[in-house]
Amino acid sequence: MTSTPSRWTARILVLAGFAATLWLCGPRAAEVLAARFTRDEPRGPTVNLDRVGFVERPDWMTDDMLVSVSEMISPWLSDEVGILDEVTASRLRDGLMSTPWVESARVERVFPDRFRLKLELRRPSMAVHAGDDSPLCLVDDAGVMLPWSPTELPIVRLYRDGGSPTMAISFGERARERRVIVAAMIAAEWRAEVEPLVSKCPALVEVDATNLGERWMVGPQYPEIRVVLARGDGEQVIFAYGRPPDSPLPRVPARTKALVLDNIVRKYQGLSGLVAGDLRLSRRWQDYLQPRPENVPDPIAPWNK
Repeated sequence: MTSTPSRWTARILVLAGFAATLWLCGPRAAEVLAARFTRDEPRGPTVNLDRVGFVERPDWMTDDMLVSVSEMISPWLSDEVGILDEVTASRLRDGLMSTPWVESARVERVFPDRFRLKLELRRPSMAVHAGDDSPLCLVDDAGVMLPWSPTELPIVRLYRDGGSPTMAISFGERARERRVIVAAMIAAEWRAEVEPLVSKCPALVEVDATNLGERWMVGPQYPEIRVVLARGDGEQVIFAYGRPPDSPLPRVPARTKALVLDNIVRKYQGLSGLVAGDLRLSRRWQDYLQPRPENVPDPIAPWNK
């Protein structure tokens, strides 16, 4: 099914939210009760699924994502279902859950003549780009692949040096590319454990997992993961981040990295003048800033080797 944003804007009457309520004018409570106790109309009054309005919308959902969600659930909202028809209601729920965006769905009856659909959507946390920087898909915190939509989410690039420059795309399934799974974990950790602790936290722009598993460079001075943050003037700053969240080896806690970044941001507002640093060093973080403050020794920084 194809559609345009303008068409969906006309059909979706309320864009304030994403709990869908289906209605049909006409049936009364007496009709529903009668259907319960007679065999003439076992389905009860019917609800036209094509009449849908969204009444709640997640704050993270862009208009483009809303169009994508609407297009994917639309085929399941083009029939009629009896208010008492358990089989069709279950089929509706299962059908909605088969679409990539929907993680869970619940069908509730609002007598006498309505259904309310409550959909839990997968929230994208990363954008995946091929090695040539062309967009591939979005993924949620668990690495489940979602259709591409223009977004300001952080990205992970599948550079050839880290393995294949691309990956197989199957919406609704978990990505098989390890770099994507780890990048999604980092994005979730950043949003939950780092960003809330940093005053005026710079935006996470990219997660670089090229050296994941120490594929190319070995040793503590070479982090498996680096993060790229936005600088106040529009440029970017690269920071060593360390091991992935699921590493069997010891790793620096996210809280420590947040405190280091908070110190850096307070001293260098908007990361002004910086190009690189190391978030793993709770005491010597100034030594590894690039360019270094005056009168600070010149350590062998991992990004210069």
